[in-house]
Parts: sequence; C-alpha cells; structure tokens
Amino acid sequence: MSVATVKKPPRTKFYMIIAIMVLFLIGSIYQTDATLTRLATGTPEIMKFIAEMFPPDWLFFADIWKPMAQTIQMSILGTIVGALFAFPMALLAARNVTSSPWLSYPARFIMNFVRTIPDLLYAALFAVLVGFGPTAGTLALIFFTFGIISKLSYESTEAIDPGPLEAMTAVGANKLKLIRFGVLPQVAPTYLAHFLYTFEVSIRASAILGLVGAGGIGLLLKNTLDLFRYDQSCAIVIYTLLIVVIIDLVSTRFRTYLLKGSAKPMSETQANTYKIIGVVAVIGLLVWALTGLELTGFQPTTWILTKAMISGLFHPDWAYVYIPEGEDLLRSLLETLSISYLGNFVSAIVCLPFAFWAAANMSKYRAVSGTGKLFLSVVRTIPEIIMALIFIKAVGPNAYAGVMALGLHSVGMLGKLYAEAIENMDMGPTEAMTAVGANFWQRMSFAVIPQVIPDFISYTLYRFEINVRSATLLGVIGAGGIGTPLIFALNARQWPRVGIILIGIIVTVSVIDYISGTLRKRIV
Repeated sequence: MSVATVKKPPRTKFYMIIAIMVLFLIGSIYQTDATLTRLATGTPEIMKFIAEMFPPDWLFFADIWKPMAQTIQMSILGTIVGALFAFPMALLAARNVTSSPWLSYPARFIMNFVRTIPDLLYAALFAVLVGFGPTAGTLALIFFTFGIISKLSYESTEAIDPGPLEAMTAVGANKLKLIRFGVLPQVAPTYLAHFLYTFEVSIRASAILGLVGAGGIGLLLKNTLDLFRYDQSCAIVIYTLLIVVIIDLVSTRFRTYLLKGSAKPMSETQANTYKIIGVVAVIGLLVWALTGLELTGFQPTTWILTKAMISGLFHPDWAYVYIPEGEDLLRSLLETLSISYLGNFVSAIVCLPFAFWAAANMSKYRAVSGTGKLFLSVVRTIPEIIMALIFIKAVGPNAYAGVMALGLHSVGMLGKLYAEAIENMDMGPTEAMTAVGANFWQRMSFAVIPQVIPDFISYTLYRFEINVRSATLLGVIGAGGIGTPLIFALNARQWPRVGIILIGIIVTVSVIDYISGTLRKRIV
C-alpha cells in the first residue's frame, strides 16, 4: 500500500499578507513622519513635562471627590440605560433567535452604526445640543454602552448551544418561551459579565468626556491642563487610577464568578441571597446616580441645532472630500488610519513582555503576576489624551504624537488581553516538555507561542478597530487625524462639514470593522 505524499499548504498567501503588512507599516511611518530620532530629540521635553507633574498636589484630592462621584454616577446611569436597550437589540440581531431578516438585519445595522461613532464625538455632539454638563456625558455613555454591550451580547447569543432551542421548537414553543427558557438561562451570566466589563470601560471613558464639556472629572482635568497646573492634573490621574483599580478588581471577581462559577459550591438559598443583594445594590446605585446628577432638560436651542445638524448630515459638504491644494477629508482619514495602524503595531510588540509578566501561570509567585497586572492597569487608566499631551511636548502637535499616545495606551489594553489568553491556554504541553527536560525557550517556542498566537492576532485586530475610533478624536488636542477639522467644524457650527466628516468616519470604521471581524472569524 503506497503512502500518500502529504503536501505542505502553499505559503504564497502568508508571504503576501506579510508583504502587505510591511507596506502598510512603511506607509504609516512615512505619513506620520514617525522616527526614533525625533522622539530621542524630544525626550528631554517629555522629562521636563513629567517633572512638572510631580510631586502631585495631594491637597487637591479634596476637590476631586465631587466631580469623580459625578463621573461614577454618569457611568452607572449610562451603563444601565444603555444595557436595557442593548440586550433586546442583541436578541433581535442574533440569527439563531430571530429568523426574520426584516428584524435581524436592521438590528445589526443599528448596532454597527451606533458603535462606529467614538464616545468623545457623542459627547461633543450632545454638548452642543443639550449644553455642557453631565447630561451630555450621560447621553454619550448611553450610546457608547449600547454599542459595546449589544455587539458582545449578540456574539454570545449566537454562540449558545442550539440543542435546547431545537428541542423547544420541535414541541411547538413560541418565540417568547424560546427566549425565556432556551436562551436566557444560557446567556444570562455572560450578559451580566458584559455589563460589568462595560461599566469598567465607561468609567475610563467618562473620565475624559469633560474635555469637550460633558461633565465629570474630565472637565476638572481640562481646567487644570488649561491653567498649566500639571501637579493637579497628576493628582486627578492618580485619583482616577485608584478608583478604576478598585472597580476593576471587584468587577473582575464578579465576572470570574459569573463565567466560571464559585470555587466552593453554594446552596440554593445562598445563591438566591446573593442575587437579591446584587439586585438591591444595582437599584441603590441607580437611585444614587439619579438623585446625585443634576440632569438638565433640552435647551431652547436644542431643536434648532438638531435640525441644523440633521440638515448637515443629509446635505454634506462633498467639496471637502478632496481639495487638491490643501487639507481635505481623504488626507485626514488617511492620517487617522496611519496613526491607528502604526500605534497598534507598536503596542503589539511592546506589550508582549508585560503580558507574560502579568500572566499568573507564567510565574510561581502571585506577587509577580500581580505587579504585572497592576502595571498594565496603570497604563490603560491614563487617558490617550494625557499621553498625547506628553508626546506633543516631545515631537510637537502632529500625527506622531497620536501614534505614541495610542501605542502606549494600547499596551495596557492589549497586554491585559494577551495575559488572559496566556492564562487560559492548556498547560499540558508545557508540563510535558518540562518533564522531559526542555528549557524555558524551548517551552515558549513549542508549547506556549503556538497556542496563544491565534488569540494574540485576534485581539490585535480587535484593538485596531478600537484604535481607529480613538484616533479620530486625538486631533482635539492637536495629535493629528480627522479630529482636528471635526472639532473646528463643530465649534463653528459648520454642519455640512460636520456631516461629511461623520460620513467619512462611519464608512471608514465600518469597513475596518468588517475586514477585522472577517479575519478574526477565520483565525479563531
């Protein structure tokens, strides 16, 4: 019997992808003028700026609590209201729940449309429409939360076990019973985990919404930056870090319990008691948020501005798409994509050692991985805007500052995801190689890296989607991209210009999301 010759898969496609990535990298470096020489030359200015931040003004802590409480209240209200709309939308969008394309396709379109607009842009729009303050911030967080939770919950719903649904359909169960007894019992823990995760993200997001007048701690941060009181700005960042770390620890513990269960089995009475405590806690936080926030109604000019904005969206300034002799939409979007791509590339490389440092199964001592997790939490808590200000001191107000800000901030986010992928891998191959005397680098090369590479690529693509949104508004403080002309147009009430820029952002982000999502599905 002849043995069939096993042919190796063609590597042409692989080499082509690598070549395209390298070309994009070179193009991004050229577009942003990002060179190590410029960064090295400006490093003394960075050190000078950091020196102005330290020591922090510790006495300023007394002035931070009230706006921080407002930030937390905005996040609570925004997350709860956004989730109330997001969960039903996820059920409508899921193909295994909603068979009618007349419902599922519009639901997915709404989800994707809402998600393409960055949170800071929502805040800027609502600040114009309803006035400065927490109302604009809360409305922005509602849309921001809706976009995140609806997508995560939609994907979780489509991934459930189809067996119970098929069995219930076979015995004639209607749609409501199918959802109540076949879907919700499977997805409820995951939905709650998504809710807690989004609340963490909302705290970080709401901390910078005040930069465009949307209330909370960000407004105080903007004031200190405008007055060059960098020691007070540092105090705000440290205070925010402490709050975020506490919320992160509590939320992570609850999410772990929801997804993996308790290490110790609980009786039904204990489980019900914890459910009641959780419901009471959520209601209490909601009441605190509603009574603490000074929400304002619509302003007399709101409807006039809304009509003008809608008119601008439907009558965009098409002449701005391409202007041969100056700044236009295409150039600004190209710069935004270059900032995102290069920043993502930098973070994906830099975060690798920190991810292995933070992974609990890579060290015998919990203190080692704990410090790694703390470091990554600190990095991702510092807003991209603050990082952009630091690098503007070094390389000036341009796209290079945006690259470094996104790259450094994404180290914290990507490092966390990479560390979780490492912790979730199968340790069997590593233990087997250790038993036969393999050294550290052999275990990494043949047991660890092959397992985590697909997750690493998937997370990197996902982060690139997010970075495209973030890069659209770094121009608020002069860090390049489409954000600069957008803010100018908003402030000048040039609604046709705002309309064409929004169309450009939505189309660009949607295309990137589609390509990234398709690639991630093939990888994972």
